[in-house]
Amino acid sequence: MSGLRRTVFRPLDPDFVEDPYPTYDRLRREHPIGWATTPAQGYAGFWFVSRYADVNAGLKDDRFGREVAKVLPPEAFVPILEAHRPLYAMIAQWMLFKDPPDHARLRRIAAPVFALRQVNAMRPRIEALIEAAFAQVPEYGPFDIISDFSSPLSIDIVSDLMGVPEEDHPLVRGWVREITLSLDLVRTPERIAAGSRRAAELVAYFGALVCARRAKPKDDFLGLLIAAHDAGSFLTEEELLASCVLFLFAGHEASSLLIGNGLHALAQNPAEYARLRAGETQGRLVVSELLRYDSPQQIAFRHALEDVDFLGVSIRRGQTVGFGLGSANRDPDIFADPDRLDLSRQETRHLAFGAGIHTCAGSSLANIEAEMVFAVIARRFPRIEIIAAQRQESILVRGLTRLVIDCG
Repeated sequence: MSGLRRTVFRPLDPDFVEDPYPTYDRLRREHPIGWATTPAQGYAGFWFVSRYADVNAGLKDDRFGREVAKVLPPEAFVPILEAHRPLYAMIAQWMLFKDPPDHARLRRIAAPVFALRQVNAMRPRIEALIEAAFAQVPEYGPFDIISDFSSPLSIDIVSDLMGVPEEDHPLVRGWVREITLSLDLVRTPERIAAGSRRAAELVAYFGALVCARRAKPKDDFLGLLIAAHDAGSFLTEEELLASCVLFLFAGHEASSLLIGNGLHALAQNPAEYARLRAGETQGRLVVSELLRYDSPQQIAFRHALEDVDFLGVSIRRGQTVGFGLGSANRDPDIFADPDRLDLSRQETRHLAFGAGIHTCAGSSLANIEAEMVFAVIARRFPRIEIIAAQRQESILVRGLTRLVIDCG
């Protein structure tokens, strides 16, 4: 096969946004790698890889990376508007967009922050925040589980772990919401400008918080980052502050989307929800299956750092490749009866958190938070009925901006 770019799917088509899995099934059978196009501004398209084995291999292939600016000339990029610079300056420091050796350095410093031991030690505090969030949910009658529960809860948990005082949690929620809207491929210049303003404000906030924490040190996640910087671990002040913002996103987005997607799936599979309520399932397997069944992150993007022959396709240096996490997690070669939700499924090799060096840093936190949340949901709600749902318009992730449910 040559590098001929014949479009095989469009990820923003309404039918695909509503239910991408029939398309993924077709692509795995007919086009294991194919060209995808999108009307997203400034985005020409990308090669899409759909089968589990190929996605897993591609994410571990060092010929694909994140720093496309290293392989393309400056004139290949649209100039960054002055109003957008604070946002791009911040994310340029994120390890998420770094390749080795910088990625390895930042990941090594960040590893203790989301280490399983550290997250497990915070279980009592996470439980208290979950209970406080549930206290705001009505006992009877419809409510929006996204805006009333999962989104504020996930931001509050990671804000707390990052040392943000509780009285500032609402402020951080607002910043994070606007920055999130500015980071997806589906965005407007106005959204980018708004996110850029909030990025500058959030970086300044963490700058003040770091100064205060240096004066009065604490043994928490923020303290670990400050110690890494101050001990001379080659973490710049800009990287320290940008990392604080990154961890807000790494720690909250996957959790919030997982709760919404998981509740949506359970409402559509009442027999499985009954098994969850009856205690016939293990919390770890429940979360793993919900992640596999409707993955919060659907595509992991990389750029070809050199000319690459992959699956018989000639991918040119600088071209974008989308590795289909959501498609891989429904691959029948790996998961038996993959379109069926099975909360006791023993095969847990899902790729919802990616693979390789860019595996999600916040995966331990997302798993533990979701396990605790779904345990409380199962105890509290005898049933889940969907009243209304609205999907997020996105290429990168699959989630809900609104999920009104009745649990009485």
